[in-house]
Amino acid sequence: MCLPQRPFFHCSTVIPVVVLILKLTMHLFKLKDSWCFLPWMLFISWTSHHIRDGIRHGLWMCPFGKTSPLPFWLYVITTSSLPHICSFAMYLTGTRQVMSSKHGIHIDV
Repeated sequence: MCLPQRPFFHCSTVIPVVVLILKLTMHLFKLKDSWCFLPWMLFISWTSHHIRDGIRHGLWMCPFGKTSPLPFWLYVITTSSLPHICSFAMYLTGTRQVMSSKHGIHIDV
């Protein structure tokens, strides 16, 4: 189901697909150490953009359809907790450790 008013990349189910393809591409080209933060940065920025747009338009979950507009309180809670969730996921996947030990970047959200 395609919405005529919204471009393709406003489909929220595209985000995890693109992020996983980027992660796989980085792994294949051995860029995982120096660019390990890139998929996470893309995920946070793109997801927060979708959530902000969801206040007025709802989320477009292709091929499932569209949600109703999101309440403002959900936008605030989700946007403020997204960096913490990603930081925890980076900890679980070892990305934070790689960034700290190899590049001297300490992530502690």
